Amino acid sequence: MRTSRRRARALLFAVVAACVAPLASSAARADDRPFALRWTAPAGCPEGAAVEAEITRLLGDPSPPSSGALRAVGAIAPAGSGFELHIELSRDGWSSARTVRGATCRALADAGALIVAMAIDPEAAARSGTAPADDRSIAGARPANPAAEPPAAAARAAEPAPPTVPPRSPPPTRARERPTHGSVERAPRFRIGLGGVSDLGTMQRLSGAIEPWAGVVVGPARLEAGASFWPGRRAASAAKPRAGGTIDLVAGSLTACALLPPLERAVRPDFEVGVPCAGVELGRMHAEGYGVSDPGEGSGLWVALRSGAAASWVVAPWMRLRLRLEAVVPLERPRFVLEGVGEVHEPSVAARAALGLELAL
Repeated sequence: MRTSRRRARALLFAVVAACVAPLASSAARADDRPFALRWTAPAGCPEGAAVEAEITRLLGDPSPPSSGALRAVGAIAPAGSGFELHIELSRDGWSSARTVRGATCRALADAGALIVAMAIDPEAAARSGTAPADDRSIAGARPANPAAEPPAAAARAAEPAPPTVPPRSPPPTRARERPTHGSVERAPRFRIGLGGVSDLGTMQRLSGAIEPWAGVVVGPARLEAGASFWPGRRAASAAKPRAGGTIDLVAGSLTACALLPPLERAVRPDFEVGVPCAGVELGRMHAEGYGVSDPGEGSGLWVALRSGAAASWVVAPWMRLRLRLEAVVPLERPRFVLEGVGEVHEPSVAARAALGLELAL
């Protein structure tokens, strides 16, 4: 009886030893691995075991680490029409992080395995080949923030890099990004332009002028200096229609406008709107009589306030089409009288519209 019990105990110990031995061997091998990986990914993506197997394939048969295992934490998440991998590496006080985007989970899993293998032993990873045998190319993966080179790879930085394997499929195209308001690109500050002005009220009838200007944008404001040249325009006397005077005007102006931010949702950022605009105009109005025996001529000071709004359509980054609407209130307005006939003209409150082309410098 005792012999039977001893044989049963020996048999039980043999079975337990046979079961425990592989687990102990596996644990020993895990302790000897030069890396420790923690991996998370959506359903349908390669799991951590597959990534660990790919890292082991790339490294071949590495020797046990002498300075501690490399700790890697990787996570794949959906991003737009593809996926994004964020992977963090650390060892002995050194740490690094990368973000890689790709079209498929498989491509990002391969990219993560390659990043870990290159951090441990770049030469071994290069000898194994940067592309696996099956269709797991990392084409389309793009590093968003390159990480610092780990200490293990820094010692080999001077050696020539191994030839890269061309991707099997072209990287996905990215939509062209349009610069938005407030981007790094600096907007032009200086403006010069030339346009025409239509006025009703300064002269006796609807009249026009040529107007050059130059301006500068300072923060949310635009400062502008301009000049206007009004050719001679006849003004007939109400008492004697065949007599009157030919009136012309030369004036300079200073104007300031508050610039509204681009109305991106309403008119898109192709417009620059200035509301309100206010300025002052100073010039000389001259008149020469006609229709009488002694017509004579005379000049007077012209001073007026201007108020309105302006808008510029950005045709090109260096060119704008500008429209200005404003009211003009004369403060100092010359009154022209023809001797023997009576009053010929006296300016009144006027409405103006100006349209011109300007260059942005």
